[in-house]
Amino acid sequence: MDNEKEISDKDLKIMEEIAKDKGITQRELSKRAGISLGMVNISLKKLARKGYVKVKGMNKRSLEYVLTPKGFSEKAKKSYRYFLNTLSSLKKMKRKIQSLILAEYAKGARNFIILGNGELADIVEISLKSLSFKDIKYKRTNNKERIPVKKCVVLLTEEKYQKLPEAKNWIDIIEKISR
Repeated sequence: MDNEKEISDKDLKIMEEIAKDKGITQRELSKRAGISLGMVNISLKKLARKGYVKVKGMNKRSLEYVLTPKGFSEKAKKSYRYFLNTLSSLKKMKRKIQSLILAEYAKGARNFIILGNGELADIVEISLKSLSFKDIKYKRTNNKERIPVKKCVVLLTEEKYQKLPEAKNWIDIIEKISR
């Protein structure tokens, strides 16, 4: 029995797609949301029962899904909570990265190389910048062959890079922050 729990991430994705296109089919919802057709059907029924979505029969073969004011409100609340949780997670990640860098700093490290180019590399760079130590220097690169490994701490930010055997100081950021 469905008790009035908050909507799931799948429900939110369906609501977002309906908000974009009220004439969307269940099959298209399934594709866009990455959810099975059966789960889309179950979710739509639940959303309609809770008053978040209104289902209108256009003809015998097609339906139209409309987000109700209550649905828009719930979607906005859920999106806001998701945003706040994501922001909180990013702050925790930044603090972990900064503590790793500060541990190396305490050992005398002043030069860092960020190896990688994705979002994690961006977060590592932000973490370094916000420490605001004038004597910390860093560079970003995708080319591990051009790293002066003996003069810096290498911060690995992508799984495709393996530990550099000749590097004395390196930190696998993915491994460290996933603990």
